[in-house]
Amino acid sequence: MEDHVNFDELNVEFGYSCMPDRLHYFSKEENEFRMEVRNWCRENVEPVAERIDRERNKELAVATLKKMKPYLNIIIPKEVGGLGKGVLYRTILGEELTAFSYALAGIFGASSCLFAGPIIEFGTLEQKKKYLTPIGDGTKIGAIGITEPSGGSDAIGGMRLQAKREGDHYILNGQKCYITNGSVADYICLYAITNNQVKPHQGMTAFIFETDTPGFEVIKDYKHMGRRGMPNSKLKFTNCKVPIENVLHKENQGLDVLLFGLDGERTFTGSQYLGLARSAFEVAYRYSQRREQFKKSLYSFEGISFKLSEMYMAIELNRIAVTQIARMLDEGHNVRASVAAIKTRLSDDTVKITQDAIQVVGGLGYSEEYPLERYYRDAKIGQISAGTSEIMRYLISREMIRMWGK
Repeated sequence: MEDHVNFDELNVEFGYSCMPDRLHYFSKEENEFRMEVRNWCRENVEPVAERIDRERNKELAVATLKKMKPYLNIIIPKEVGGLGKGVLYRTILGEELTAFSYALAGIFGASSCLFAGPIIEFGTLEQKKKYLTPIGDGTKIGAIGITEPSGGSDAIGGMRLQAKREGDHYILNGQKCYITNGSVADYICLYAITNNQVKPHQGMTAFIFETDTPGFEVIKDYKHMGRRGMPNSKLKFTNCKVPIENVLHKENQGLDVLLFGLDGERTFTGSQYLGLARSAFEVAYRYSQRREQFKKSLYSFEGISFKLSEMYMAIELNRIAVTQIARMLDEGHNVRASVAAIKTRLSDDTVKITQDAIQVVGGLGYSEEYPLERYYRDAKIGQISAGTSEIMRYLISREMIRMWGK
């Protein structure tokens, strides 16, 4: 056996061998959809994933996204030309896409899930036709605009973007930061304060904002340690004029839209962590079978095989939980505490799995010759974005009081 395992050789089966083609807790149709997406990703995403990351190439990422036309309308209702598949199918897609490129999955999620989801739930038929159809056919890209420089974990309490009503329009002034797709989006599901005489959660409104509006400016794209190639931007709004018909839901009732959107976002990000953890596990597993030390494969040592067993347990149990939560969301249940729980546990587990995968592979895993260092860099954001792990634990503690009382 060679001193090192060649990744090109390892990659022959990478992504397809360690996970069965059929999982018993999915239907025949769901499993077939998974394999269809996996094969599409193998052909279209795998060849460019490394380049997107190394070059921070958002143009290539967006171009690849637009090839995803068969899947961009996955949750968009059939009444406006979508597939109407629901949350579960979206999580299957999220896992498979992220197994190849977290950056591309992030762009997809912000557009086809986080922007589209609130409009599906709260939009008028006219809004759905106007804004969801081009998202679904890949001619437009969406984003969601919540976080501000003064916000962070206190996203609502720190919201300062003002929307002042003037006749049949609102005038918007303020900034947003860390907005995925901010510099490439055509539309943003944007949250702003419309009544500053009350607490922010009582005076917040959701808008459908078109980025060709005069006064809109992309200040910069951040350079992050992970998810490179996924644009994440700081935005400025100066006297931006938004028509009243672009209010999503009702004035001063944006909290309903935001909370619904966050449940959807956290479920989708959970599927992303699954894909990332799975890829790290698969590389480590294959390497441990083929790498020889002391005249035995690494896998034959319990210190390695037990570590891989722990990885498998975390991935399998988390996938079952994500699947059940997605089914419950599709059935209309309120599972806010469960969503927060799986998002937190899975993001923590993914960081550990990517770290342990590097440990199994050793020095080569720390190098850029294997993708494990990319997975490790990508994984950390899971404990921060869509609500930090600390905020999720606070949310769970609050939900427990609501469910069971003091």
